[in-house]
Amino acid sequence: MPDLPPSPFETPTERLIDGFLRGLFAIRIPLGLGVLSILVLTLSDQVLEVHRVLTQERAQNIFNIHWLLSLVSLLALSVVLWQLARQHAEYAAEDTPGEHVVPHPLCHWVLRWGPRLMAVLPLLGAALGIWLSRLPNLDDAETPQSLAGPLKILAQLRKDFIVGSLICLVLAIIVFLVVTLFERHLTPHGSRRARNLAVVSNWMLFPVVVLASIILLIRDPVHLPQALGSIPLFALWVVNLAVLTGLFARYYRIFGVPILGTLIILLIAFEVFGLTDNHQFRHTSADIQRPTVETALRAWLAARKDGPAYRSVNKPYPLYVVAAEGGGLYAAYQTAKFLGRMQDLCPNFAQHVFAVSSVSGGSLGAAVFAGLARAFAANEDAHPCLEMLADRGNFETRADAILSRDLLAPVLWGGLFPDFLQRFIPWPFPALDRARALEYAFEEVWRYGGDKANNPLSGSLFALCGAGAVACLSGSTPALAFNVSNIETGMQMVLSPLDFTSIGPPWTSSAKAFDFFSTGVDPVDMPLSTAVGLSARFPWVSPAGWFTFTDPTAKTLGAAAQRRRMSFVDGGYVDNSGVATASKLAQSLAELHAKDPTLPPVEIKLIMISAAWIPFDRFWMDAPDNRAQSDVFTPFVAALATWQGRGYTTQYDLAADPKPGFKIIEAGVYYNFMPLPLGWQLSSLSRSYIDLFRGNPEKCDPNQLDRSLESHAALANSYINRANCVAAEIARDLTPAAAPLMMPAITPAR
Repeated sequence: MPDLPPSPFETPTERLIDGFLRGLFAIRIPLGLGVLSILVLTLSDQVLEVHRVLTQERAQNIFNIHWLLSLVSLLALSVVLWQLARQHAEYAAEDTPGEHVVPHPLCHWVLRWGPRLMAVLPLLGAALGIWLSRLPNLDDAETPQSLAGPLKILAQLRKDFIVGSLICLVLAIIVFLVVTLFERHLTPHGSRRARNLAVVSNWMLFPVVVLASIILLIRDPVHLPQALGSIPLFALWVVNLAVLTGLFARYYRIFGVPILGTLIILLIAFEVFGLTDNHQFRHTSADIQRPTVETALRAWLAARKDGPAYRSVNKPYPLYVVAAEGGGLYAAYQTAKFLGRMQDLCPNFAQHVFAVSSVSGGSLGAAVFAGLARAFAANEDAHPCLEMLADRGNFETRADAILSRDLLAPVLWGGLFPDFLQRFIPWPFPALDRARALEYAFEEVWRYGGDKANNPLSGSLFALCGAGAVACLSGSTPALAFNVSNIETGMQMVLSPLDFTSIGPPWTSSAKAFDFFSTGVDPVDMPLSTAVGLSARFPWVSPAGWFTFTDPTAKTLGAAAQRRRMSFVDGGYVDNSGVATASKLAQSLAELHAKDPTLPPVEIKLIMISAAWIPFDRFWMDAPDNRAQSDVFTPFVAALATWQGRGYTTQYDLAADPKPGFKIIEAGVYYNFMPLPLGWQLSSLSRSYIDLFRGNPEKCDPNQLDRSLESHAALANSYINRANCVAAEIARDLTPAAAPLMMPAITPAR
């Protein structure tokens, strides 16, 4: 945009500001991409966790491939932004008319130095992100010994975070100096060499590299993204945007066609009219007969091979209903590790778990445990529980191996490339759906610790329990109950191989549980990974999944068949704890059992596996934070806080006013001592912290069950002891000859 002759009515300050803004306007696109890089590399908790992962890997090996690839990708992004900014600066200079225009010197300065500054933005963003990923210093003297492991790791990493930030900062300075010298001595501003370099790099080298990279990633959308990592994938996407916007700018100069503006308008129009909605979840029509909860209870109790051992000592048979909270990979890891630990301690544990009600990440953990139980556990005679485990057992080791993988990179690949492309195509292609990338990643991680001959996550939802749910009713496989939220009605629904329509009036007095197929919809089958993913669809990361079906009311009324659509998102929108459905199931089981005197005595327990979120206690223990709230971010912060608060309220209300017929126990990771990221990649630091809450029965202190509110460290220590005592209680339950462990209830209400 040319500078006009100075107006007699303009002050020097106005001319200064005008020149500065004209210069920024000329390089607005690379500047926007550079600022985007800084925001992405610093703001999200999941990205900070990625920085922790890379820092730990670099601390173990300075030549770690993921760390080096991330560094190289940011350097490449810096070069591309520099070249793109130079191109736009050259265009701005060429567009300036001749002798009658007096460009402001500040505009020239921005066009000259702006590209050089663009080159350092990605590295500066990485330096700041690594610095922010440091967890706060914790006072070792006031921290219980039970937390010594994570504290030791933190102390060892403190200098590594500083070193990582300094490496990125030094590289940013080097890049700035190199491009400055390069411009001055080899490709001066406006020279033929500069134009030739732009032609070679912008229209030949960069497009070829981007295209080749994308083609390679398409061939393997799970393992290659995991091999590269999230930061290189993001850098590749920004490079792709930079190359395309540079190309569009060149075409606009030559032909006067505003391609970029046209694409943005089309993108908005396609989204408004739903022309790009490719998020129909994978499913197939199937003739599926699901047993009711009452039928399942009768068959399940009749098939328990260790039942006679309890009847011989006149003890009720332990029946567990598990509620697994949502929270991405940390919830999956916590759920699978705790349940796996219980199975390693008590060989009969899995055959006592009737069902698991789960949400989001907890659904993945529940599916992993159920798959391991199907492969490696058996419904067998009673075996006493071990008093302790010196190390990880078979189930815990396998769960650790499965859920220690990077699930974020495949999701990032699917969202930034195939699904991003779909936004500009007004015809849906299901293969481009980014939700499928996460489902495929779920399926692939099984091979790292599961039964390689049989992958339940890639098999169908109903195949895990088998025809008629026989493997769940007569074997040791828990029935899964995935909680999803229906967009059209706002209700939470349960997707399960068991028929939940008999829970609630008029069959039982418990609150109503709405079955996924309760509206008369014919059951459809789907991969287990799709069912897990449907429970974990948290927009914008994963989109709402939908399917269409024949309206059942049209059949009864004799009207012409018509199609209806239902859409589903994360079950945590209604209740993130999984407790609402689990408590309804437990209460219904108790009522159904009480109605039939022929059934053997049972003791029903609801095990709540959660990330303990204690809103008011946390508020008063934290230092005052009186900073003003941004109107931009407040809605998102409030939504996330209430999402967690509702889950805690559901747990607390049930514990404070328990229903007859079942007991509640809670095994929770204390969230606020070391906050865990809501995402799909975990650092070994976060995993080591979660491991503290896996349950060591030999360390249970029944006299220290009350929550200590002295500090976050003391509260975390009390939750570690509570998990130990829950494990001890389960171990006593599952050892028929052992006396019951007499201790107060372990619930959120204590």
